[in-house]
Amino acid sequence: MKKFSWNKISFQQLFDNDIFVRVFAVIVAIVAWFAVSISQTPERNRTIVNVPVSINYEGSIPQTLGLQRIGDTEFTVTVYVTGKNSKVQKLTEDDFIATVSLNNVNQAKEYTLPIEVTKKTEDSDYRINSWSNTEITLTFDKIVTRQMTLEVSTPKLSAADGYILEKPYADVETITVSGPQNVVNRIDRCVMTLDNEGELTDSLTASGAPTLLDKNGAAVVSEYLTIEPGTVEVTVPVYRTKKLTLEPQFVNVPKGFPLDKLRYTLSQNAIMVAAANDIVDNQDSVILGPIDFRTVDIGKEMSLDVTLPAGFINTENVSSVTITFPTYGLTSKNFSVPRNNFVFENVPTGYEAVLATGTLENVKIVGDSTVLSGMSSDDLVATIDLSQVTAKKGQYTVPVRVYCQNRVLAWAVGEYTTVIALQEKAAE
Repeated sequence: MKKFSWNKISFQQLFDNDIFVRVFAVIVAIVAWFAVSISQTPERNRTIVNVPVSINYEGSIPQTLGLQRIGDTEFTVTVYVTGKNSKVQKLTEDDFIATVSLNNVNQAKEYTLPIEVTKKTEDSDYRINSWSNTEITLTFDKIVTRQMTLEVSTPKLSAADGYILEKPYADVETITVSGPQNVVNRIDRCVMTLDNEGELTDSLTASGAPTLLDKNGAAVVSEYLTIEPGTVEVTVPVYRTKKLTLEPQFVNVPKGFPLDKLRYTLSQNAIMVAAANDIVDNQDSVILGPIDFRTVDIGKEMSLDVTLPAGFINTENVSSVTITFPTYGLTSKNFSVPRNNFVFENVPTGYEAVLATGTLENVKIVGDSTVLSGMSSDDLVATIDLSQVTAKKGQYTVPVRVYCQNRVLAWAVGEYTTVIALQEKAAE
């Protein structure tokens, strides 16, 4: 087979070939058609999409007034152009500038502002006919922050019989609301409402989002509001109720005194309290006082504070009760305690104590009338505790405690002192 070689074919020979001539004719026809088309349609229309709209906030009038743009921050327009085909087919969104002037923005409100579209560079080969959006709506306002007390509402919850539902509370006392001033100013209250329902026998904890309400109770909702924290935890305390007896406590009670025989009345003998299930069963009474027994006298009235243990609630709001000692069946009498009836306790080692005075005079004894009718000075004992006395030779004024012997219903009223002498023991 004979090899084909381009070197041996002349230009004239190509045109002698029918196939080549036909192909060449088609190519020339196409080029001619394009040339005629271009010459007959020298311009064409084109649509350029997603041309960004520039809103220059920096250094603007609203910025100097502290106004901020509320809402969407990015906008685009579609630009329609006409020009030379070779030019417009190469145009992109980067060849245009779309702007909005903020020169007329001088207060907080909504504005409808014109959009202006221009060429980025001067080019006479095409012109801008129009653009899709000729106006844009912008809202300007001051962004403010406000602290609000958080309210908690539990409209569908109640306590079961024998229990009380205390005031619910959240893990935060206040919330912070930020947003446009005209929206924030509409807010009147911030409420966390639990939708849980039923009768409770134990405390409940739940979480949720606070709701902002206006003065009419309608929700204030805006996508431009922020609430911090957005979620809060609410506790609904539920306590079991129980009645506790009130019991006076006495101090400085005389030795051997039959306290169970002492008569008195309380303005209230018991109090209704409430506490959590795990502690209420361990408490049966509330201690009142203490009462200094040396102040107890015939017909004496004292106001005693009611102080509950930690974790208990005073459901009756009783802050104090009155204790009254009777006037009937009791009498009083003054006695002198003889020297022989004094007893020294806790005498410092190496020392001995003696009275520097005579008898202890005018000791008031109160007690059962039948007991005092047969009582004498010999039935009284005066004790002197020297545990607080410095172990030095000399005289000291010391307190004296007087009590009645034989465990009778009688006691000394008031505080008494005497003078003692402390001296070293003689060597044996």
